[in-house]
Amino acid sequence: MIGSEQKERLIDTIALLSIPGIGRTRFMRLVDRFGSPAQVLDASSDALKSIPGLSEKIVANLKNVCDRDASKQIAARIAQLGWAVLFQDSPDYPPLLAQAVDRPPLLFRVGDPIDTDDKLIGIVGTRHATEGGRRFAHRLAADLARAGITVVSGMAEGIDSAAHRGALEGGGKTIAVWGTPLDQVYPASNRGLAEQIRNQGAIYSEYLPGVESSASNFPERNRIISGLSEGVIVIEAGKKSGALITAQSALDQGRELMAVPGPPDAPKSIGTNQLIKQGARLLTCVDDVFEEIPRLKGQISARRFKRQPDLTEIERQIVDILSEGPIQIDQLSRRADITVSNILEYMLALELKGVVQELPGKRFVLAD
Repeated sequence: MIGSEQKERLIDTIALLSIPGIGRTRFMRLVDRFGSPAQVLDASSDALKSIPGLSEKIVANLKNVCDRDASKQIAARIAQLGWAVLFQDSPDYPPLLAQAVDRPPLLFRVGDPIDTDDKLIGIVGTRHATEGGRRFAHRLAADLARAGITVVSGMAEGIDSAAHRGALEGGGKTIAVWGTPLDQVYPASNRGLAEQIRNQGAIYSEYLPGVESSASNFPERNRIISGLSEGVIVIEAGKKSGALITAQSALDQGRELMAVPGPPDAPKSIGTNQLIKQGARLLTCVDDVFEEIPRLKGQISARRFKRQPDLTEIERQIVDILSEGPIQIDQLSRRADITVSNILEYMLALELKGVVQELPGKRFVLAD
């Protein structure tokens, strides 16, 4: 529910942002100078002309183009939709994003707010992902979720959607950042996924209701994905992939950048391999995330089966060990007191039964 004072501020903010020539940078500079959007709109022409970089045309727009009635209608629509309205000084404004120079002056949310002690990691990649890329994104996101980390992505087809689904199925929270308003699900095929994310995390957007989707919105929203996150992981990105824009935003914002390598001749690995060449952390498993950002490390609790398939006594012993989280084969051999060669045979049998799956580096985990 939007209070009357917040509603007036929302109306003034929408009115100021809607004036031609007032982008987020000028908006923030003007509000810093005059104190509030209302005071900017009430400022005299002479006072506005004293601001460096503010042309006579923009000053004229400020005095003549402001449509407060249209802003009132938009604010009423936002209240009707039940969106949370976040100004830069709102208690619920995402804490890491608030530190970014390119943060949105106005942000909308459905779902739960981010707590100050939440740990967030972004996962992005191509819309046209390979099956292997989708599987890796799903598995990595599930591992992160089981370690108590919230996965952030853009809900696009391909890597983004796989990451969201992995986090949800791993029992964790996930956050989607949209390049459309919160009343427009894109792609429409992800409507069910959007509802799951809303119920088990949150969806953010900086776009007003009714704003038409534009191709330029999606690169713009990428800075919010990286801005929310402590680090960003890129999984499969071609030479001109939008995920590379997110990667650059992460670097600009001082975030950690990680990338998953791929075959040198694979078109969808050109971008990720180039990022690694340029200094991004090479990532092959969830442990690489914890090495890069140690504070994120937590106890991974792998899922337990509601109904186990028929298992031998030794196989049950192995499953009990794996229920504590991913483990390297040598460590598993020592804990189970079984030689490596013999335990590999058991792992093959468990894989065929759909109970375990292998991770890079001869590590094993209970299957998703």
